[in-house]
Amino acid sequence: MKYFLFLFFSINIFCQQKEDWASTMKTAMNDIENQDYESAIKNLDLSLKFSPNNPSSLYFKGYLQIIIGEKNKGCENLIEAIYYNSNLSKKLYAEKCIDFDPKLNPEKFKSGKFTLQILGEFQSYNFERKEDIQYETYSGQTYSGKINWLKNGDYTIIPTEKTKMMLGDIPNYMVRILKINGNEYLYEKIEENQVQFGKINKIE
Repeated sequence: MKYFLFLFFSINIFCQQKEDWASTMKTAMNDIENQDYESAIKNLDLSLKFSPNNPSSLYFKGYLQIIIGEKNKGCENLIEAIYYNSNLSKKLYAEKCIDFDPKLNPEKFKSGKFTLQILGEFQSYNFERKEDIQYETYSGQTYSGKINWLKNGDYTIIPTEKTKMMLGDIPNYMVRILKINGNEYLYEKIEENQVQFGKINKIE
């Protein structure tokens, strides 16, 4: 009997948390409509206590912080929202935070075996890094390039001549590490006028 009571109370607590989150979000939306942004941020903080890492709460908080001039804090919250799969945050970050630099240390990701998943896609890709060279295998072909580590968590990959011959012209791009969580990092890839977000996980 105690076991069933425990389950019952757990479900009730969870449902109450969802209701509390929805209530505080509704209040925050009203604050935004009335252009009371500081009050809205306080209510969004409260909503995050009921639902930590909620991408909607993080998105609106980041958006409002940018509006009131707290750009760095806003960009940091948009990164968190992107990490937890907020599509709206990806678009806003690309528009407002393209020059934001989280200044992270990429040392642990300079060698090893990894998987890559572009946000919004289900397929993952495997690659390996050895002595500043990245090797990628796709459809039976192996492509490689030299990793040029820039400041903080920024890097580019310059394809080898053999890879250039196989793939043709490859646009220049830069990758920036936005968030590190254990053996995983969130990145943005900036290529001409396009920005791509994804996660890279170190498996060996």
